[in-house]
Amino acid sequence: MFKYGEGGVAGWSTLCGAVNGAAAAICLVAGDAWEDLVNELMAWYENNPFPSDTSNQYAREKAFLVKEMKSDKTLPQSVAKSTLCHVSVTEWCKKSGYKSFSKERSERCGRLTGDVAAFTVDMLNRHFDKAFTPVAKISNEVQSCRSCHDKGGTIENTRGKMNCMPCHDDPHKKPKS
Repeated sequence: MFKYGEGGVAGWSTLCGAVNGAAAAICLVAGDAWEDLVNELMAWYENNPFPSDTSNQYAREKAFLVKEMKSDKTLPQSVAKSTLCHVSVTEWCKKSGYKSFSKERSERCGRLTGDVAAFTVDMLNRHFDKAFTPVAKISNEVQSCRSCHDKGGTIENTRGKMNCMPCHDDPHKKPKS
């Protein structure tokens, strides 16, 4: 059902398919609490280094339950600062030196998907145990952008919660002379 999410929705590199699928799973089971949980997931994804140390360790130990991996080496980590597939992949490629169509990038996204699934299951378990407390907040950077661009702002042309800076230059930053 969620095969379309691969590559950021059929290869369009929009929303990361891992968070897309996880958000859908949350909505299926979490009832009215879905929004706090999805907000937590999205904020965590933006700021978490991928692939995780745990994923890299599983790969080295060949502990993933798959017939064949594309790589069993430790892969470099990067923080996307975005939930967009193309930003996440681009940041990782810049950090790692691998190309976007490399087997290592493919393996990285597979590990990342496992990381997202593990985080989501842990968060849902805490939710159902009544031990989940949302901590995700809109960053100061995004709040600053929203002061003009969100509802009631002077520009009012967006509704986003994710970090704007990976794709947009800061218009308030003074150019270097």
